[in-house]
Amino acid sequence: MPRVLPPLNALRAFEAAGRLGSFTRAAAELNVSHSAISRHVRGLEQRLNVHLFRTRNTGVELTDQGRAYLAQITPAFDLITEATEALSVPPQGKVTLTTESTIAQKWLVPRLGKLRALHPDISLEISVSTQVMDIEAHDFDIGLRYLRSEPPQGYDLLLHSMVHAYAAPGFAPMADGRLDLAALARGPLIEEATFRLWPAWFAQAGLAELPPLDLPHPLSALLAIQSAVSGLGAVLMDENLCEPERRSGALVELAPVALPFGGYYLAVNSRAHRRKPVRAVRQWLIDEAANALTTSP
Repeated sequence: MPRVLPPLNALRAFEAAGRLGSFTRAAAELNVSHSAISRHVRGLEQRLNVHLFRTRNTGVELTDQGRAYLAQITPAFDLITEATEALSVPPQGKVTLTTESTIAQKWLVPRLGKLRALHPDISLEISVSTQVMDIEAHDFDIGLRYLRSEPPQGYDLLLHSMVHAYAAPGFAPMADGRLDLAALARGPLIEEATFRLWPAWFAQAGLAELPPLDLPHPLSALLAIQSAVSGLGAVLMDENLCEPERRSGALVELAPVALPFGGYYLAVNSRAHRRKPVRAVRQWLIDEAANALTTSP
């Protein structure tokens, strides 16, 4: 018995408009006119004898029937896309990613050789900024950002931010073979602008009476790490941001004390998440983060 299916172009127009919440954005994604999307949707509604959208002052929104239909149609298109791509060439093309300079320099860039070996036909373009960029408005494919609080909907946790105390080898004051917390508190400490947690760290490390701390002006993460490597003091730092220094032995952890302080989150542009190279880069980032947990020194 033959399948009774609406025209494919009508289904594509409805799915894109429903997923993106806009006829205009659906037209841009499918590279057709706004009127073509509207015509296809009207024809589909007439064929199904239901209203799939309702008009609002701000545009259109799905009806209950439209929302239920979209929930079934979108996974079907995803399956067709994945099955087709499985038979096609490996992922290729440009992927744009926005992030902060420190996580880019200390965690992401050292791993790019692995991405190139795994996906030689993907060109990853990295843009660094101190601001959290709106990836939809600025047309980035992927965003990788540090957030202290709960992320917006659609963000995936990539890395927990665990803050430890580090110093150059031989810097830490010792007493009877153990770290002398009181002497450390009186010594030179480096304050990083984000992780201003020395009192909390000393309390968790077990220092009963904390003397007044002589903390200098806060530094950026890169300057704080380099200052600690140069032996200028102990620093509180996210383990991800000083991973190269930890692995090389340039910095050593002073005590088994870790303070959770936010995390690094991944977001994918809704207009780009179906592209094969974007999905490949996203999965590679997730795999690298998981591997970092199992191989961390």
